[in-house]
Amino acid sequence: MHAKREKLSLFIFIDAFGWEVAQRHPEFLKGLIQDRKKLETILGYSSACDPSIITGRTPSEHGLWSSFYYDPDGCPYKWVRFLRFLPNAIFQRGRIRNQISKLIKKICGFTGYFQIYAVPFKHLPLFNYAEQKRIWEPGGLPKGETIFDLLTQKGIPYYVHDSDVADDVRFERLIADIQNQRIDFAYCSLGRLDALMHAVGNDDPKISELMQDYDIKIRTLLAAAEENYEEVAWYVFTDHGMHNVTESYNLIADIEALGLGWNTDYVAFYDSTMARFWFLDESSRAPITELLASHPKGRILPEEELKELGAWFEDGQYGELIFQLNLGIQMVPSFMGIEPLKGMHGYHPSDSDSFASLSSNRPIPQSITKIQHIHQLMLTELGLD
Repeated sequence: MHAKREKLSLFIFIDAFGWEVAQRHPEFLKGLIQDRKKLETILGYSSACDPSIITGRTPSEHGLWSSFYYDPDGCPYKWVRFLRFLPNAIFQRGRIRNQISKLIKKICGFTGYFQIYAVPFKHLPLFNYAEQKRIWEPGGLPKGETIFDLLTQKGIPYYVHDSDVADDVRFERLIADIQNQRIDFAYCSLGRLDALMHAVGNDDPKISELMQDYDIKIRTLLAAAEENYEEVAWYVFTDHGMHNVTESYNLIADIEALGLGWNTDYVAFYDSTMARFWFLDESSRAPITELLASHPKGRILPEEELKELGAWFEDGQYGELIFQLNLGIQMVPSFMGIEPLKGMHGYHPSDSDSFASLSSNRPIPQSITKIQHIHQLMLTELGLD
């Protein structure tokens, strides 16, 4: 039997495995978890949360918040404007839009996650894309360093998931690295739960089946780690929870009813739970603000609150006005999708189903209260704090 390697630090990310979902699955890793905590998430989507986890910083500090932002001069895929002539029947096909996303990514040389979702082709050239580089590699962020920059600088061998392969393949590759004792650190993200809850909501029986599958695979992973390392520190965590969608609402129709000129008076990006506005003609600010200030389906997020949440950008990069839909309401249609879903995230971090979860075989310090604090746990386990 071969000698064991000294220590392995395992960070296993289950997308959307929020605190409330975790409470409904007490059998998950039962008998292995020593400590668990509820963590506050970041306002926004995974495009904001994931960089915060691997940097320990907020979007205001690392520069990534929403995927798209208004930048017609800097947009690298202006040629897609010619696709606006495609009929709606083609435009609305997810498979075709996915292939076009891959084409844009290849032409532009993007290495990060890229998807055009349901952004109309006639509007797409107005928006640049924030995550052009793969954030799981050194140099992946616009500002600051990630844990992967530090691992590379220190010469620490590590595993990080490949976003282009399925969860099962990610497990297989990580176990192979563990059995061959090639790594001292691992960061493995799993995406099936997030996709499932978007489709069925957060309390469907299919979720229990998936969590049982994850339980078996993670136990196998941990057993391999114990066989090959003298010390194993592991953390299972997430970036946000998932809310059941209770209502769809067409906010775009309300804005268009004002009769303002698109790309002359204003431009907006319509996320699933937020609308972000840029005012090209200052006279458009008042009617849009007045409409949204008294809107029954949501509220404008004031500057001070955005600063507290770490999502304020002085230059208005991601929007000069941010409107947040109320809990459980999905914007349909939006630039992210034209059909209602059963589950959605991206609501206010204070909503109960927004909270993330963190479990470990170690005591979790009281100072760990937000998802960006997971970065501190990584540094501690690596002896770099």
